[in-house]
Amino acid sequence: MALTKLLTVLAFCLDANAAINLAAHKISKDLTGAEITALATPGYNSTAGNLIVVWAVSFSGAQPIGAVTDSAGDTFTAATLNKGTWFGQWFYARNVKGDPFNIVTIHPAITGRATFIYVGLSVLEYSGVDRASPLVLDIAGNQGSLNGVWTSSSFNVPAGELVLLGIVTANGGAYAPGAGFKVEDAYLTPSSSKFSFGVMDQVFSNSQTGVTASVTWTGTLQATGAVVSFKPAGGN
Repeated sequence: MALTKLLTVLAFCLDANAAINLAAHKISKDLTGAEITALATPGYNSTAGNLIVVWAVSFSGAQPIGAVTDSAGDTFTAATLNKGTWFGQWFYARNVKGDPFNIVTIHPAITGRATFIYVGLSVLEYSGVDRASPLVLDIAGNQGSLNGVWTSSSFNVPAGELVLLGIVTANGGAYAPGAGFKVEDAYLTPSSSKFSFGVMDQVFSNSQTGVTASVTWTGTLQATGAVVSFKPAGGN
């Protein structure tokens, strides 16, 4: 009994001080331009207690994403819906149940008929995130026709926090993220009749004020982007 209690305390302490790490990521897209009712990622091994975040995009001439589900039965919360030429929106599920073959699916705002056109999603699962705290940051910036760069509104961030930038643009071109950010997922198409989207992230080692998240590319494009953040386990 004493040993069990000791192991429980040690596990709690390790969890409370764990650094945030990317545990898994999957990407899926439909480039046909045909209307569809849902889009799902390939299955992957999801770990109980982690955070799943989903960057979901769809052409704004049809329906935005209305809901996200997964095969584990986790509950996903929606962040702000952003609109340029494409819809772009973050969804997240905290303290997930875990599933050895988890399939994440996005559904349109209006169900029962085909409403998605040019749709995609990036699914990223992180360990070391606070299991109880809700979304901390939910901001965007200008949406629409931009000359080679998308930049968020400024924000403050404490040490250890995970910040994610999601972007969708009207065609291809390699993404170059701003200082400290890393491209974790990106799908690029060369044709302006289609779209490109990506996710960049950063775990801030030190607290900072007046930060912006940005991404650059070549040319003038229609862009939609948004930024969210989450506390580390044991964070204040």
